[in-house]
Amino acid sequence: MKLYFLAAILILLFVASIFLFTKQKQPSYPQALCKDCNVIFITMTNLRYDHMSSNGYFRPTTPNLDKLAKESLIFDNAFSHSSWTLPEAISIYTSLYPYQHGVMSRHDGSQLPKDFLTLVDILNKHEYDTVAFTGGFDYSPEYGLINRFSKYVECSEEARRVDGTLVGFRSGVGSKLYGGFSCTIAKALGWIKNSVGGKFFMHVQGYDAHCPFSHEGGDMYDPNYLGTVDFSDCLWTYDSAETTVKEGKTYYEVFSAKGTNEKKVLLSEDDIEHLVALYDESITVADREIGRFIDSLKSLGFYDKTIIVFTSEHGDMFGKKARFMRGGPRRGTFYDDVLHVPLMIKHPRIESLRVDGLAEHIDIMPTLLDFLGIYPSKSMEGKSLTPLIFKKEEIHRYVFAGSEFRPPEVNPFFVKRTRIEAIRNRQWKMIQETVLDNDLRSQILELYDIKKDSIEANNVAGVYPDVVRELQLRLAQWSKEHKEK
Repeated sequence: MKLYFLAAILILLFVASIFLFTKQKQPSYPQALCKDCNVIFITMTNLRYDHMSSNGYFRPTTPNLDKLAKESLIFDNAFSHSSWTLPEAISIYTSLYPYQHGVMSRHDGSQLPKDFLTLVDILNKHEYDTVAFTGGFDYSPEYGLINRFSKYVECSEEARRVDGTLVGFRSGVGSKLYGGFSCTIAKALGWIKNSVGGKFFMHVQGYDAHCPFSHEGGDMYDPNYLGTVDFSDCLWTYDSAETTVKEGKTYYEVFSAKGTNEKKVLLSEDDIEHLVALYDESITVADREIGRFIDSLKSLGFYDKTIIVFTSEHGDMFGKKARFMRGGPRRGTFYDDVLHVPLMIKHPRIESLRVDGLAEHIDIMPTLLDFLGIYPSKSMEGKSLTPLIFKKEEIHRYVFAGSEFRPPEVNPFFVKRTRIEAIRNRQWKMIQETVLDNDLRSQILELYDIKKDSIEANNVAGVYPDVVRELQLRLAQWSKEHKEK
């Protein structure tokens, strides 16, 4: 009798576990479910949140993306985890912080381990066609991510040849490394037109907003520039720029590469204004291509059955704190000019909405899987944004960024290993840089009251030591919990 009773108990427990497991698999917000949707993921590398006209920028830089924004979920407080594309792309696709996946250098043979599950792997198993059309470089297959797509096209110089003409080939010496949207979008549309049905996930990426910014010569936004600076290559600093004064004007000393040689260039305030105008022009040129892409999706009948995600891996700097570009994960590269990124999601079944809560790049993967009704067993560090969308429930009390700079052996300008981290909540943001040199550590802290000082002008670390201590403890705990696997 006892055996029968025990068996009955076990059966009930088994049935209950199945019920609970099944219940757990049901979507929390069924109105967001779109199992038959395609997904198109668009990334405009180097685009700053605050340089989109839909986000209040003074120039009309993104008219086509502005139209998309009116039909999308706009996440006004979305942040990246590092200052450059390679670690950030892998964080997006793994829903892991850079410390966890460990791909933080182009020079040490870092590669994403095969047993790390990515969004691409999951969608491959669920019979999506996974295709990627990128500008190459940090999206090279050698880093262990992009080769997981069922089809991958890199817009290298050779791939851009159409009828003997270079298409999508950006001007400037360094730009040969970076393919643009005129190539990747053309390739993507070609694939869509020839697709034979079935669900697909597509990544379309372009380096149009990556230096050098030399698309249409500056005539779009600064046609009266009279300076003589050569903007056909990237201009950057490794730290705060040295300044000099000539005839009452302040000049900033930056670096420019010509082939294998690096030289110093002096930028006046007028030169910097032109540099920003060139950057804005490059955004508008890219926006034009994205508009063409979206119009084609509509005419081909794909728009209304496709989730479109748009973001940027990171932003860029143009003289704030005397810093230009990003120069690797150095102090200053974690200002909001770099970490605050645009994020919008056009969902065919969800009305447009501006969402104010904190969001991270690693939240994109679990959110998309939520939308598609796919629930993998592997835990992800990111969180689905659906509670933020439908109930305005904060999913993050704090958001984090952290990465290491491991310079190559041949680097005469900065040879020290550097770790840079940031933590923020709705009021405070702290940046912490640690330089490691022969086991000696030097650390620099910056604290900003971003409610009062959104442009991070005044470092108040010395004014609020209690806030610094609390944020340091939380950041140290986060760093300890998210070391490389």
